[in-house]
Amino acid sequence: MKAEAIRNVTEKVVKKHPKLAGKTPKVSMLSPGNYLLQYSFSDDLPNGKSISQTIRVVADEEGNIIKMSSSRG
Repeated sequence: MKAEAIRNVTEKVVKKHPKLAGKTPKVSMLSPGNYLLQYSFSDDLPNGKSISQTIRVVADEEGNIIKMSSSRG
């Protein structure tokens, strides 16, 4: 996946999840033309514990988002 396409996807993801600003994704190929970009961050809760969150984005070579999902753990 080209750097420009990764940058375009990251801009769209940061609009929805501002805490990901400045993070770089882990990129892997799912199938020819489709890529999985994984963004992770940790957030502190009011009780002193922290929660980690992963945002998974499936995008094509041009940087068009096909699917976006998030998990907390």
